Amino acid sequence: MGKAGGEASEKIKRESFEGSRSLLGKLAARILRWMGETAVQLYYPRRSVAGAENLPPRGGAIYVANHPNGLLDPMALRVTLKRPVRFLAKSTLWGNPFGRLAMDAFACLPVFRQRDAAETGPVDTVARNEETFARCRAALAAGDDLALYPEGTSHSEPQLKPLKTGAARIALGAAAEAAAAPTPAQRKPVLVPVGSHYQDPAKFRTALHLVVGPAIELQPYLPRHQADSRAAIDALTDEIRRRLDELVLQAETRELLAGIARVASWTADAPDDDAPERQHARTRELLDAYARLRAADPARLERLTEQVRAYAAQLEKMGVDDPWALELPRVPPARLAAGVARIVVTAPLALWGAIICWLPYRLTKFVARKATRDEDVLGTMKMIGGAIFIVAGWLIEAGVIWKLAGLQWALASLVVAPLAGYTTLRFTESLRDVAAALRHLGWRARGRTARQLAERRRALAADVAEALRQVRA
Repeated sequence: MGKAGGEASEKIKRESFEGSRSLLGKLAARILRWMGETAVQLYYPRRSVAGAENLPPRGGAIYVANHPNGLLDPMALRVTLKRPVRFLAKSTLWGNPFGRLAMDAFACLPVFRQRDAAETGPVDTVARNEETFARCRAALAAGDDLALYPEGTSHSEPQLKPLKTGAARIALGAAAEAAAAPTPAQRKPVLVPVGSHYQDPAKFRTALHLVVGPAIELQPYLPRHQADSRAAIDALTDEIRRRLDELVLQAETRELLAGIARVASWTADAPDDDAPERQHARTRELLDAYARLRAADPARLERLTEQVRAYAAQLEKMGVDDPWALELPRVPPARLAAGVARIVVTAPLALWGAIICWLPYRLTKFVARKATRDEDVLGTMKMIGGAIFIVAGWLIEAGVIWKLAGLQWALASLVVAPLAGYTTLRFTESLRDVAAALRHLGWRARGRTARQLAERRRALAADVAEALRQVRA
């Protein structure tokens, strides 16, 4: 074979290798994306959306939201709204192969921050961010959706942080380009505010609730944007802030926010009125009433606060988590028997799942707590760490079985391990439900104490309802 033929052969081999690597990269990204979205569904099994009628058609939408839970926020929004949104992430996440794979899996775009310069070295953040904003505008014009978090960083504070102007700049830039497009076929961007509320961001198997607000019209800002872009960007940022203030639960302290959420649950209209959307709306109503009552009648507010504290202390002393349980009808024996039977039948597989997942699960909690003290990223660390450690544990188990019993048993263990882990998860929840039913029976047996606590809850609900009527008048 001549020199030319050898070079051609090498070129074919190189192109074949690069094509295989590209295919492998796409496959790995798809698997990682599936794992991430599945993990969100497992971590937050109760996901709900209020204001779904405000969701625009897919393509060209910019979702702006509060940022309480690190990298989980955009992933949770993707899963809950069922929209394949792209989002911005700090550029340092592209600093290693796994980070690049994860960012590419979700088609993320990099944001360059001055405070990251120590990690990445000197960089013209203004110029690089302008490049990213241009890519965002191109993505919107092509029909992609974006999720932006104008607070600029995730946090666990009970109030929104001051908003950055990047979301407004991207939205107005995209709207201006769409208005100037030679063909009306180019998509016009839609700016949609979203409030995110987690029942407990760092706790496994809790609820997530999103509130979608009406879209913010961008057309009225365009003349001002053409005349004075800075003023238009600032005005739109203020409007985004106002809209998010209407959707996000906020209070002066985390303790106050948690306390009002508990009161909202205790004083609901019915014991089963615990749907996240109704609980969110009730909490928002009580937060507004708290502010008005503090201004109009602080003495009455103080009396109500003391009643709540006293009732909470009595519940804690008696070991009651949910006072509504004292007023629920007796659990039917057939239902309790079915729960016990389910526990007995699934116990062997659940035990196996507990054995193979216990160490990775504990290791995940330990590493997450060591890696961060920030509550807003703890859930992210637990989810990512859990996926890595638990899958690694399954692989190690399969390797040991392969060594001891052969390949076919090792492959069988890889099939059974996820099923056993999921069975353990549901077994734990069934055990918790049966334990709650038995506690309920025990409380019903102590009739007088249960009646007193139930009467105090009803009295507290009446006082809160009267206070609400007063501040509405």
